[in-house]
Amino acid sequence: MMRLQQLALDRFGHFTDRVLDFGARPANGSDFHIVFGRNEAGKTTLMEGYLRLLYGFAAREPYAFKHPRANLRVSGTVDIDGQIHQLSRLPKRSGNLVDGAGQPVPDALLSAALRGVSQKEYQSLLCLDDETIEAGGEEITKSEGDIGKLLFSAAAGISDLSQVLGRVEQGNRDLYLKGGTKSEFAALKAAHAELVQQIKDHDVSAAAFRELRLARDATQTEEQRLRAAKSELSVQKTRLEAILDAHPLATEWKTLEAQLTPIAHYPMTLEFDSEDLIKMMTTRIALVAERKRSVAEVHALRAARDEVAVNADDLARGADVDALAFKKSQVEAGQSDLPKREAQLMQDTADMRARLDALGLPADGALAQFILSDPALAALEQARATLDDARKHLQTTQAETEVARDKYDDAARALRDTEEETAVDADVERLFMQAEAEDLVSRYNDALRRLAADRQGVATALRGLARHNVAFDAVPALPLSSRRAQELMQAHGEARLALRAAVQAETTAADRLAGAETKHAMAASAPDLISDDAAAKGRQTRDELWALHKDVLDMASASAFEAAMRADDAQTSLRAGQSQSLAEMRQAARQLIEARQDHDRAQTKRTETEVAFDKVTGELRSHLDALGLPETLSAEDFVEWVRDAEAAQTATETLKSSEQAHAELLRAAEQMRDDLAARLEAGDAPLRTVVLMAKTQIAASREHQNAQKLAQATVRQATAERDRRAAAADKARTAVTDARDQWRGAVATHLPALQAGIDMWNGLTGLRSIREVDARMAGVRRQIAGIKQDRAGFIAQLDALDGGADAQEQPLARYAALQTAVERARQAQARRSDLDARLAVAEDAAAEALREIAVLDDQVQLLARAFDDRIDTSTLDALRQATATAQQAIALRQQSADLRTRLLSILGVDAWEQAQERLSAAPLAQAQVALAELCEDLSRLEAELDSAIAARARAQAALDAVGGDGDIAALTSQKRTVEEQMQAVMLRYLTGRFGHTLAEDAIRRYRDTHRSTMLAATEQAFSDLTQGAYNTLTTQPAAQGDVLMAVRAEDGMSKEAAAMSKGTRFQLYLALRAAAYAQMASTGTVLPFFCDDVFETFDEDRTRAACRLMQRVGKRGQAIYLTHHQHVVDLAQEACGTDVTVHRL
Repeated sequence: MMRLQQLALDRFGHFTDRVLDFGARPANGSDFHIVFGRNEAGKTTLMEGYLRLLYGFAAREPYAFKHPRANLRVSGTVDIDGQIHQLSRLPKRSGNLVDGAGQPVPDALLSAALRGVSQKEYQSLLCLDDETIEAGGEEITKSEGDIGKLLFSAAAGISDLSQVLGRVEQGNRDLYLKGGTKSEFAALKAAHAELVQQIKDHDVSAAAFRELRLARDATQTEEQRLRAAKSELSVQKTRLEAILDAHPLATEWKTLEAQLTPIAHYPMTLEFDSEDLIKMMTTRIALVAERKRSVAEVHALRAARDEVAVNADDLARGADVDALAFKKSQVEAGQSDLPKREAQLMQDTADMRARLDALGLPADGALAQFILSDPALAALEQARATLDDARKHLQTTQAETEVARDKYDDAARALRDTEEETAVDADVERLFMQAEAEDLVSRYNDALRRLAADRQGVATALRGLARHNVAFDAVPALPLSSRRAQELMQAHGEARLALRAAVQAETTAADRLAGAETKHAMAASAPDLISDDAAAKGRQTRDELWALHKDVLDMASASAFEAAMRADDAQTSLRAGQSQSLAEMRQAARQLIEARQDHDRAQTKRTETEVAFDKVTGELRSHLDALGLPETLSAEDFVEWVRDAEAAQTATETLKSSEQAHAELLRAAEQMRDDLAARLEAGDAPLRTVVLMAKTQIAASREHQNAQKLAQATVRQATAERDRRAAAADKARTAVTDARDQWRGAVATHLPALQAGIDMWNGLTGLRSIREVDARMAGVRRQIAGIKQDRAGFIAQLDALDGGADAQEQPLARYAALQTAVERARQAQARRSDLDARLAVAEDAAAEALREIAVLDDQVQLLARAFDDRIDTSTLDALRQATATAQQAIALRQQSADLRTRLLSILGVDAWEQAQERLSAAPLAQAQVALAELCEDLSRLEAELDSAIAARARAQAALDAVGGDGDIAALTSQKRTVEEQMQAVMLRYLTGRFGHTLAEDAIRRYRDTHRSTMLAATEQAFSDLTQGAYNTLTTQPAAQGDVLMAVRAEDGMSKEAAAMSKGTRFQLYLALRAAAYAQMASTGTVLPFFCDDVFETFDEDRTRAACRLMQRVGKRGQAIYLTHHQHVVDLAQEACGTDVTVHRL
């Protein structure tokens, strides 16, 4: 197990001497840490620095932008299997990993802790950011790369079985290979073929063979004759069955033809149906009704139009009256507005005089003299503004002069104060700099911390040696190394497993032996079974009598040989039927022999494994006794104890090395403390206090010097500022005098009526308001004149329209009367126009209905042409009935054609005449009788054929069994032996092949079981992260390997990672990493797990679940999450409570 206790970025990235302390692993709870920092705080740099500590710096280091690559340094305190190591990584080719004393440390220290995990694998699996979580996650879900094997590969230990299966498969190929020539079966097959050829070459001259061959040929001829007769009868039967099937179809076809004859003159096809005709009938009725309604409407509209009267004179004056509407509104508005405008004019005049009086100007004379032009007003305003600005500037400069004088007084007083202060002793600073106190104190504190950590490490290591109430004050001498202890543990475990397997194998072998004995006894007890020994004795007797007969050539020897040959032939024929039983008996005998051998080997193996197990157990107990450990300690616990003891030895040696390495540093620190304490009169104060007092005194000295220099510079600046401000005040007074003269001249030129208080007068704004009042009064005068002019023009136009008949009335009343008459005429005209439009629409509707009726009648005549003249189609109803009959005729023709096609197909003819001829030649009753007789003949013939086949088989068997002499019999015996050997080889091949297949299936099931364990862990983690939205994970075969699929709980839909949202996809990838981390931890590989803001696409609930997942990881190892989101910190503290530690970066 490896854990990061402290990480120091001495010089890396933008960091200098930045230390992040994760502390010791909590005794209880989770080792879960969150490092929080704002954007650009260096969270990613922190994680990259950790990787540099483990694996070293790159040749082209991207984080060497502040410090040169040669000056980079990353340090850390790492807990490896309970032992604390102070390590630093330097950018060198060799010896780049050093300990706290600067001594090189072999990379094997970290490599062993990493358990072979490369930098790329660590980044993809345990150092996650947006890029690595995505890339590594895709590899895992598609079973690609080394990381994917964590999910999709079977457990370790199957590779040996795969090699065994390979050897079994090769053994099967040595026995039999299809198409091969070098297998054992191929060799036997070649020998068999050679024996068959020898028998054929040496047995062709025997007389018995010729007779048997003739008999065989006769039986073959008879069999062929019967087969030909059977084929002919089968063809006749098929024809009769077709005729029987065709008779009902012919009857049905004739019935259809009889139904079709009365309506045969109806059309063959129709382009329409009766529904179309019904629609046409409905449409014509509606059109007739529409025409009647339209004609009635035409008469009514004409009568109404003739009753409407229109006044042409009033209608003609309508445009002129409308043109006067705007002027009428103007006159109407002016008539009500004229008194208001006249009153406003008088009010504005009074207002202007009041304003002039308020400005101190005479208002009893002509008012126009005070309406100044824009240039005149601009000249007055410019002069006034110049005077006001000069006065304001003078006030400002005078105030600034006073401020400058006050600042000068303050600076002079501060300078006098600094000159009166007492200086600090300079020897303290010189001594402090000569001793390099800052660096010395830092190294002194580091030395103290390292010594304390080493002492703590020794104490912890000794406590870790305690077993079953046996404790150690010092590390005992070890009789063996941890590697030897590991080998002893493995030997003990292998011996135990071997003994267990040997006992099980012996039990299995005993069961197999009992089963083989039972099977052999059952096979040998079969009645009338001729064994191989009995058959061999009979064959030997026949050969001996044949040899005797060749010597004597008499009837007695011939009869004896004939009897022996017949007995051997009978045995051979009988054994031919007992081949299965014989093979079973031979197999049972072989299995019995093999079972006995297996049982003997199993007993021997058990004895050997017992001896080996006792030997290893004795060695283990001797080591336990030598070390004072209890005998009940297991081999695994003993290995762990030896490792702990070695770690304790290493910790003790490290402590001694640290004490020796830091002795000179501690002495120098104490000497510096004594020197500084003497100067500062600090007595026996500790080093830290003395250094703090020296730094305080040095800082005060430097502060006094800086203050004096600052006071002198301030006096110089204040003197210059005071003189400059006084000169500016003198200049401002001259400017005020010039501006006053310019203002008085402008008043005399443009406003001579102003005589008193000229310097203080400021009525320019009032003069501009007087101009505005004058402009408003001019506008009112124009409005009054316009109103009177509009009224006169309006009256003149009214006189032109009505001839002045009502000149005494008000003009507005006269206009209203004209407007009423025009409106009345226009309404009458609109009514007449509306009636004309409606009349035209009604006339068009009547004409359109009449035209559509004619079109329908033409369509009916056109459709009627498809029928014969004898068929009534004069009306739509008659046409509809004719259409229904025609459709019936068309359907009957189609049915008749289908039946005729089926009939010709069944009979296998091309024309109806041929079919009718066949049916007439074989009436139904006659065909049924003929078919019954034919079936009886066919049954009888099949029985004769079976007898012929049996006779031919017997003749062939007799022919195959005949031999001309003893050599032929020997060759035949050899051939049978080879055949049995071929059977045995094939049986062995099939046994091995089936066993190989079953073993492969077992390995596949084993892999599936292991994979399902991994999937279960991922599935649970993913379900927790998604709040149960995805509750099942499964794998699906694909072209490039298995693909991981997630099943959504809501609807059962399966989705692969690419089809998910980014947040859900990242949650799946995080679940995969957590499951892989648990898998690695179960095998002893426990490393720090980093995540760099991979939760930022998660919602709040899933972020809480992710924090709880990191909490579980922290309980197995160490989990470190880097983030710049405050809400993630809050949610983690809410979800995990005290199990999470937050660090601020």
